[in-house]
Amino acid sequence: MTPQQIAILNTVALILDKIGTWPVGTLAAVVIIGPWVAMGVIAWGQAKRFEAVQQMYENNVTLVKNYEKLAGSLQDLVILCTQSLQQVLDTARNNLFCPVARKQTSKQEVGP
Repeated sequence: MTPQQIAILNTVALILDKIGTWPVGTLAAVVIIGPWVAMGVIAWGQAKRFEAVQQMYENNVTLVKNYEKLAGSLQDLVILCTQSLQQVLDTARNNLFCPVARKQTSKQEVGP
């Protein structure tokens, strides 16, 4: 070693002796443990996000099941309304509730 390198090492040793090893130990701990802590926080956040996405999909399944029930009920309602309107149309065409029209209509004119 050259005398200059020895002087630099002595100077660094004196500085460490004056300030103590507390700042160096803290810096080493931050460099070594810091990334692990950061990854733990990120992993926790990702787990919470995944749980939220999972809950969203479960809610969508419930929504689809309820929509299928509603669509089935709506189909029944449309069929019932169509049948009722067909009955109204048949009654209007035959007009068998009016006494005057009933007298004028013969049995041959009324279709099956």
